[in-house]
Amino acid sequence: MVKLISLDLDGTLLDPRGEVTAAARGAIARARAAGVRVVLNTGRPLPEAFWFVREAGCDSLVCALGGGAVADCATGRVIRRWDVPEPSGRRALELCLGRDIELMIFAGEQIVVDPFSKASLLRTYPFPAFHDHAVVAEDPVAYLADHRLPLTKIHGDQNPGRYPLEELAALPGVQLTASSEKDFELVAAGANKGRALALLALLYGIPLDQCAAVGDSDNDLAALRVVGHPVAMGNAPDRVKREAARVVAANGEEGVVQAILDCL
Repeated sequence: MVKLISLDLDGTLLDPRGEVTAAARGAIARARAAGVRVVLNTGRPLPEAFWFVREAGCDSLVCALGGGAVADCATGRVIRRWDVPEPSGRRALELCLGRDIELMIFAGEQIVVDPFSKASLLRTYPFPAFHDHAVVAEDPVAYLADHRLPLTKIHGDQNPGRYPLEELAALPGVQLTASSEKDFELVAAGANKGRALALLALLYGIPLDQCAAVGDSDNDLAALRVVGHPVAMGNAPDRVKREAARVVAANGEEGVVQAILDCL
């Protein structure tokens, strides 16, 4: 019996337009009415995660930043956060900046972007919950140092040929993953959606073997591997589908609705 369903956002709960459909909201409401917890487990930052919790009608606890944080949408309280250790965080930023990479820099509970990335994101990422909370810094390395902020996550996109992946992977205390075929994500070693989901499930008092996780990307693999009911989206790559007990339709075909209702 499934008592908790963990949903990725992009490529899973969200349709190709980046929206929660009425059918998805209805399936979530039906699951919660049946006593099943439905939570978000996303790579997005907390302001966006909270916005989508309310938009979709999910339970209040949420995993964000690709497993870098667990928080309560009802109170805004961060329950647990996993930060990149210094000096690796500083060096990671130095390696990524100035390469024409569209960067999202998540520094604790703040969102920081350099001017190049801000201009790019205004074209590619039309989500007000992100832009309303993002601070533009000419020198993000200095900004984090001046404000004594940790580095929690870097998301890089739009220019794969310039990603310094080998140099980043060699830094101590970090790990790399991805949420699509053309981006990269850097988080603290050991921080992932599975670890965050394990904490969230513990807080709700639900064993992991009674949890389902639904996802489509490499950064969802850790969540799929810790639960008793792993589900992959039809738009997921084969390496993700191989980790799942079930594969549903793609996110453009209401696959998440199928995934939720099959758990009831």
